[in-house]
Amino acid sequence: MTLDLLILYFFCYSLLGYIVEVVYCSIGERRLVNRGFLHGPYLPIYGFGALLILISFSRFSDNVLVLFLLSVVGTSALEYLTSYLLEVLFHAKLWDYSTYPLNIRGRVCALNSTLFGLLSLSLIYVIHPFLARLFTHLSDPVLSMGARLILLVISIDTTSSIFRMAAFQRQLADFRLKVREIEERIDLLSKLKATESLETLRERLDSEREVLRQRLERTSKRILDAFPSITSANEEKRQLFEVLKKREREGRVLRREQRLRIRKKLSERRNNHA
Repeated sequence: MTLDLLILYFFCYSLLGYIVEVVYCSIGERRLVNRGFLHGPYLPIYGFGALLILISFSRFSDNVLVLFLLSVVGTSALEYLTSYLLEVLFHAKLWDYSTYPLNIRGRVCALNSTLFGLLSLSLIYVIHPFLARLFTHLSDPVLSMGARLILLVISIDTTSSIFRMAAFQRQLADFRLKVREIEERIDLLSKLKATESLETLRERLDSEREVLRQRLERTSKRILDAFPSITSANEEKRQLFEVLKKREREGRVLRREQRLRIRKKLSERRNNHA
């Protein structure tokens, strides 16, 4: 395969992986979930995984069992390595399978590895042959232009997403520092004799802490939606993630109840007019 074809296959399988991930997670959550670290509708780990299967294991296509087992091992190794590198880069574990049976340090688990193995079989026997025939109808200039455009878009998206995550990490650190300072001041006030002015100051500090929390929740919404099991080895940071996830779940429940009330009122109005 030429480099242009590899890039096009990478993009197509990243796109298909995004679709599979969104459908799978949306069914479980019973709502539309936008997955992935990048802004665009593609998940590079699926693209790299597909290329790994095609390049390394397609030679074993005459033996389904061997191909399945190799695919499980290969994709699991890729997912484990990706999880480790992202944790080193962002100081946070973006997904955590610790609650799943037969997991390895929460980075990979038997269920997902099995699903990746089945997806690999579909890739080798169904998806890739179809896509390969489709690409034979494209001329070399079209393939080259498409590959360059894909590289440009993904490069810009990756750079932007890394800056976004870095900004989120800085905001987390600032929030933890500022909240700690506010709580120390509140604790100091509680030790002093309560007066009206002190109570007013305490209310203002409580309000300032809540404003900081709401601002962080707005920033973290996309991250938490894409990585609902995000966690950290740092205990304080892990607890903050848990609080943010809990408030995000509560917010979704509240928004769902509001939509139901609105629909009920509209239905009642239509019935009254009928």
